[in-house]
Amino acid sequence: MLQDVDVDVALLQRFDRPVPRYTSYPTAPEWGPLASEAYLDRLALLNQAPRPLSLYFHIPFCRTMCLFCGCSVLLNRKPENEERYVQYLLKEITLVSSHLRSDHTVPQLHFGGGTPTKLSMPQLETIMQTIGRSFHLTPDSELSIEIDPRTVCEDGGEKLRFLRQLGFNRVSFGVQDTDPRVQEAVRRRQTYAMTRRTYELARDIGFEGINIDLIYGLPLQTVASFHDTIEKVIEMRPDRIALFSYAKVPWLKEHQKAIADDTLPTTEEKFGIYVQARRQLTAAGYLGLGMDHFALCEDPLAQAFLAGQLHRNFQGYTLCLAEDMLGFGITSIGYCQNAYIQNCKELQSYYEALDANQLPVHRGKQLSEDDQLRRWVINKLMCQFEVDKHLFERLYGVPFGHYFGAEWPLVTQAVADQLLEDKDDKLVVTPTGRLFVRNVAAIFDRYLQCKAGQSGFSKGV
Repeated sequence: MLQDVDVDVALLQRFDRPVPRYTSYPTAPEWGPLASEAYLDRLALLNQAPRPLSLYFHIPFCRTMCLFCGCSVLLNRKPENEERYVQYLLKEITLVSSHLRSDHTVPQLHFGGGTPTKLSMPQLETIMQTIGRSFHLTPDSELSIEIDPRTVCEDGGEKLRFLRQLGFNRVSFGVQDTDPRVQEAVRRRQTYAMTRRTYELARDIGFEGINIDLIYGLPLQTVASFHDTIEKVIEMRPDRIALFSYAKVPWLKEHQKAIADDTLPTTEEKFGIYVQARRQLTAAGYLGLGMDHFALCEDPLAQAFLAGQLHRNFQGYTLCLAEDMLGFGITSIGYCQNAYIQNCKELQSYYEALDANQLPVHRGKQLSEDDQLRRWVINKLMCQFEVDKHLFERLYGVPFGHYFGAEWPLVTQAVADQLLEDKDDKLVVTPTGRLFVRNVAAIFDRYLQCKAGQSGFSKGV
């Protein structure tokens, strides 16, 4: 048994297989080529009635590469490259908005990367001004941005104050681990003093919500070393904490090959690190949301979980302030009228499309009726840890057990493994099952089951 959790080592090893994180369903490997005309069709459907929109902006640039990184990143030290990208991003914002009616409100906006704060203050201001002219932001819109503390600490908080003046009210700081040995092993040199100072500046400036990102399973991490990291983060008392599992996918991110396998925690050690961190956070008053997010009970994300309104997308767990999300910038992903839409992955293709006055779409997936109902089930499992069978039948017109008859042997096995409880009206994920909720959700993934375990996903533990 591990860390006072009733999980047999053999069972743990069985669950440690490649499985999606379910930030989307169908997952990205199931998507295919998509023409810009298909996106235009989705926007036309969107225009049939005014509806709220969520916006995502991808800023891909970083100065250095963290060896654990699985994001879409471009290393760059030439300001002219960033300025060119900004100009094309402005083109895309203007082009997309030209196909939309003006009365769609935007209650939610997020800048991710890469390192959004690698851009200069004038560049960030120009982007926000263009967004303001193109979309209807409301006074209570949630405007969030991902921040590398190394890009905002040395100026004494000048850029942080500027971001607040631009309207950003939520920030997410990349920390990952405070142990200098672990930081050196992944080439993420960021002292705890810098992290602490940046956090305090953000609090003093008046950001309404602060998130800290952490990663477990990194090289040289131990239960004891990460216990210290968690204690330091708890001492700062951020509103939210994202505790991500290191996703080792060197076939997708070649730089990860620089991390030697023998420096990584074993499966048992990694699981122990996670369980210990979860115990520390819940003891400190944080509510566990889904599989890897934590929030103070008064935080809106915690309130959404308690109200059954938590949502999951490519940023992780979030408030569902808008069903439709539009993505901007290279590799960005949107979800519009039951279709996933991803932009070009290469800068040149992105620039060429916009030069031709075309939406820079690369690939995507129009969801079938089966995709939509399975997406609903997986989202409920990942976000609420239960599925209401009667609600499913009311929404989709078919009994839950009948529709998923082919999957029922896997449900029965999950019940035997004490991951699920099969009640008359609900499927409920057990406390142990919450630790392996990706594996539980995978039961209802038709594409994954058809592949008979062949996939390119990171492991479940």
